[in-house]
Amino acid sequence: MQAFSVGLSIFAAALVLLYFPIAFMQDWLLLKNRKTFATQCDHGGKAVEGRRVLCVLTTNGQNPLVAEHILSVLHSYNLNIELFVIKEERDRFAYSAKEIVVPKDYSTAHNTKNKMRALQYGIWYLHAAGYGAESYVCHLDDDSLVSVEYLEHVFRMSEHAGQGHLRLRKTGVHMLSTLADMVRVSNCDSFCHFFNSSGHPKSVHGEGLVIRADVEYMLGWDFGTYGADDLIMGQMIVGSGYSFGFIPHPIMIAPPVSARDFYKQRRRWIMSILWSSRRIREIDSKTMDWFLYRYAVGWTGVLGFLVFAAGIFYGLELPLPIYAMLVFNLMSYFLFYQYGSARTSRKYMIPMALLQLPVALYEGGTLIYSLLFPPARDSFDVITKV
Repeated sequence: MQAFSVGLSIFAAALVLLYFPIAFMQDWLLLKNRKTFATQCDHGGKAVEGRRVLCVLTTNGQNPLVAEHILSVLHSYNLNIELFVIKEERDRFAYSAKEIVVPKDYSTAHNTKNKMRALQYGIWYLHAAGYGAESYVCHLDDDSLVSVEYLEHVFRMSEHAGQGHLRLRKTGVHMLSTLADMVRVSNCDSFCHFFNSSGHPKSVHGEGLVIRADVEYMLGWDFGTYGADDLIMGQMIVGSGYSFGFIPHPIMIAPPVSARDFYKQRRRWIMSILWSSRRIREIDSKTMDWFLYRYAVGWTGVLGFLVFAAGIFYGLELPLPIYAMLVFNLMSYFLFYQYGSARTSRKYMIPMALLQLPVALYEGGTLIYSLLFPPARDSFDVITKV
């Protein structure tokens, strides 16, 4: 029994020590970046002469009304932007934008599938139409939207590529998924801001990714991977000597509308990174190390509650510094969730406080689900958009 207690204490201490760097870093970054998100500050400046800005929405055709709503909002900005939709030949919906129709029989050199295949055709089309170094492409999914300030920033940005931070729209359709997605807000305000601002993006989203047209054409989207296209593109941009910056304005995304969609979406993300790990590591091994650490350790914050309870009820003998780290980890874990809910809407702070443990288990379960029930490599999980 004593040996079991000692072993449990060592295991608990290891969990605390592994999570502490994440807890410390996220707290430090949120404090460091607080003024950016409190004021939505931007350095201003004049638009670059001759700059063209394109919003390119890529859709599989399963959510045409949602995509059309996004386009209508972009039209309402009254900015001098050009709107494009990359769609499949089978999609018969008429969008209020210039359409780039991917032929049914189109294939790439590396036999890339799904969204990357469409993006590869899209950059070939834009290049043939004469868009080059004067043009910046802002990529959108068929449920994502950027603010007018975001696009105004693109008109004057000096970097070759960049991305902003995430905010949620259409919240509350599915409560657990909405609350879980608020952690993405916290992650973006801390880690994405830090890495993007330093010019070395470690977390790149497909939504709101801005790339100069000639750079995108040269690098291409023909990666031949199951997914992780946004992450790979971010690393290729920097690895090829181009600059990447932080756009201090929001990208609005919609949380999944059901538990089934939430788990399918997370499974696609997790397996995309795991199945593309060799390609990512070839470009930047540190990025892959970071992702493995975040996925393997990040979800263990919830276990801190169990360690704390075990310390009270079973008398785990933890050294005082380890116990102090445990308390710090728990406070940071709680505040990280609260930060995301406050940034979304303060009305979610109480539900988040009451449901944080179920939300953490709900989100953490996606890793186990993904490993036990991986998708078929020739399929691509699609979720309902709102």
